[in-house]
Amino acid sequence: MEARHGHEVAADGADVLMRLSAIAAIAVVVALAVAGCGSSKSKQAAAKPVSSALIVNAASKSVRSGSVEADFKLAGSGVNGSGSGVFNTGPSRSGQLSMKIQLQSAQVPIDSVITGNVLYIRSPALTQQLGLSRDKQWLKLDLGQLAQQRGIDLSSLANASPTPASALLYLRGAGNVQEVGHETVDGVDTTHYRVTVDLERAAARSNGSERESLRRVIQTSGAKKLPIGVWVDADGYVRKVRYAQREAAGRSVVVTMNLHDYGAPVTIKPPPADTVVDASKALGAG
Repeated sequence: MEARHGHEVAADGADVLMRLSAIAAIAVVVALAVAGCGSSKSKQAAAKPVSSALIVNAASKSVRSGSVEADFKLAGSGVNGSGSGVFNTGPSRSGQLSMKIQLQSAQVPIDSVITGNVLYIRSPALTQQLGLSRDKQWLKLDLGQLAQQRGIDLSSLANASPTPASALLYLRGAGNVQEVGHETVDGVDTTHYRVTVDLERAAARSNGSERESLRRVIQTSGAKKLPIGVWVDADGYVRKVRYAQREAAGRSVVVTMNLHDYGAPVTIKPPPADTVVDASKALGAG
């Protein structure tokens, strides 16, 4: 693929933006798989109903820890891959992730950092696609600013992306809950629950940016109910989640996250300014 510059990028900026949006949605994190990371032994039993408060309380306790590390696998819409990252679970909405995804016949590494509504991405695919120089490897997306320039609501990439914080936020809307068995997740004994989440209920139980985030998820996916597999350990922490994340185009990806090392100190910093190029310039927005 040849690098493109100047008016060539601007000429078909919409196409580049579409590709960029797809990569960004993956990079923020991520996504999907039909199996969790690491080995898991399971013992299934007949499903039995339990109180939704159990799941709501587990999600709340997990969020209060302040931070979490997560391992991902992904599969869906022609994309496969895996990665790991660390995230703040509080209102700062920050995190960093490293992934390798399989796009068609190529394996593409992607590093991403998100701080608030700003996303930074570094990948050889983007360097080549946008003609970035070697000393400017990080692409900065101010999602709100890009939305104004392009007339596209890219802020949903941050608000509706599958991160540990967003998954735990969904669980505030837990409705029907069934216990379906016991499993070992990354060496930890857990109980596996099948949960139907009411996203509108989750939004009603949230405030400010969190409520807006959930509303964007409903708007983007067109879904108000979300089935989620949830694994909770004996201490009441969520250790694994699995669900299908719908995209606006009607495609879906199955998200599986293994969560561990709750509460470890986390500092998320944006890349050095001299290594960053603004997406509006790279896309020729001016």
